Amino acid sequence: MRPLPVTLIGYYQILRGLISGLFGLSILAFGGLTAKLASFAAEGNAMQRFLSSFGHIAGLIVLVAAALHIAAGFGVLDMQNWGRWLTLLFSAGGMVILLPFLHGLFPMIFALINGATIIYLVLPPTKRAFRGQDTDKPVRMAA
Repeated sequence: MRPLPVTLIGYYQILRGLISGLFGLSILAFGGLTAKLASFAAEGNAMQRFLSSFGHIAGLIVLVAAALHIAAGFGVLDMQNWGRWLTLLFSAGGMVILLPFLHGLFPMIFALINGATIIYLVLPPTKRAFRGQDTDKPVRMAA
């Protein structure tokens, strides 16, 4: 049986992926619009090409990250160790990205969620659960 914190972490990762996916799609949609507006303001097409390609590349990068977030969420829900590692990676990355913005309320909340996720996923009983080991048995240390 999957523990409740694992379920919450999995759904949180899926939600992060869906929100990131919508953001990536908006970058793709409005990147073309920005390029068109820049072509009206500029004499040449170099700025238009730059903004268009930058918007497409940034949007695709965000969409790939969103897909990885969703995959990590489903991996955690399925109690797969790769999903745990991917979630740890994204939570640590989220903490690093939020460091300059910790003076605000929402960044602080998300940093606390990321920190709690990291702490929970590295606990020995949680690691054993993801490896499919029996978590009711005490851990024996080698002598």
